[in-house]
Formats: sequence, C-alpha cells, structure tokens
Amino acid sequence: MGLNKKDRRISIWIGVIIGVAISSLLFRYAINDKNQRASMRPGSYESNMTAVGDRTFPGLPDSIRDAIPHGLVLHYESNFSVFEETSSNNVCWVIESGGALRSERLFVLAELDPNETPTFYRASELYITAAENATLATLERQLPKENFRFLGQNQKTSEYILQIKEFDPHKFRETLRQLPKKFKSIKQVRPYPWSPSG
Repeated sequence: MGLNKKDRRISIWIGVIIGVAISSLLFRYAINDKNQRASMRPGSYESNMTAVGDRTFPGLPDSIRDAIPHGLVLHYESNFSVFEETSSNNVCWVIESGGALRSERLFVLAELDPNETPTFYRASELYITAAENATLATLERQLPKENFRFLGQNQKTSEYILQIKEFDPHKFRETLRQLPKKFKSIKQVRPYPWSPSG
C-alpha cells in the first residue's frame, strides 16, 4: 500500500534532514583532517621540522608566534647570530609569511637572544648605501642579476633596497659582510628591519 501525500512529505523531509546532517559531519571531518595534516607538514610550527633541509627546530617562543601567527619555518640555526662571527647563544629562524595581498610572500629572519628578546628583519632584502659617486646604474651593472635585484630606494635614508635570492641565516650573514668587500661601489650594507605591526 502506498503512502498518502502527508506521509510522503514527512518522509522526504526526514531524508533531507538526515542527508544534511551526514553531509555536515563529513565536511567537518574533512576540514579537521586537512587542518591536522597541514599542521604536521614540514615547516609548520607544530611539525618542528624546517620546510627546507628537513632540520629539526625547537618550539617557537610565543614572542615570535605572536609576531608571525601563520608562518612556515624555512630555515633554523642554533648557536648562531647574523651579526656575531664567534659562537653565539642566539638562535635564528627564517619564516615565510603571507603579506598584505594574498599572493605576496614575506620572508622574515627572526633572531632570538638568550634574554628571549626577538629582533626581526626582512630575510630577502637589504639596505645598501652606495659609495660616493656610485649610482644605481653602477650598482646594477656590478651585482650579478641571478642573485640580486634592486627594488627601489628608501626616500628617508637614500639607501637602495636590494633583494637577495639566497637568505638562509648563513648566506644572509655572508652577504652582509661580503658585498662591501667585493664591490667598491657599495659603502655599507645593513639588514632591513621588520616590525610585526607592518
């Protein structure tokens, strides 16, 4: 015997409600599974494994997590300072973070001293002070284009902004020291400070 019109409507609504409930549960399960896998991929803060070179790193301190809440750890160095040649108790992370635009990537070098005070720099950019009578054209001719690219000039300080291709902590420190030695048109090189507030 067939169902009457009222019973058919009730059956359809029960089926729709069950279908929506099951779909919602499956969707939540898929999102949770995706988030859990993402949190354990190399470079994520919870994985304690760098995205480049698969090096282990200790948990990031809250001061760095708060400054860069959603980042990917590319490089890590213990007992290392960008500024000190001799042994140091500092530690460094190079972290990739999203910029203001979705497609923009920002690479930040975070150095932590033994007092747990972090300092931040843009890992892929440096400030260059040109030697007297050296122009931007001179600098662009001298520096290898496969490793360096000029992005512009800081109007307040007249320093040029140089983008560097290799910026793990060792390469970053080496570039800071070697550019003025190798190129006479460069008077000084300094890191580009970065602030969590922008």
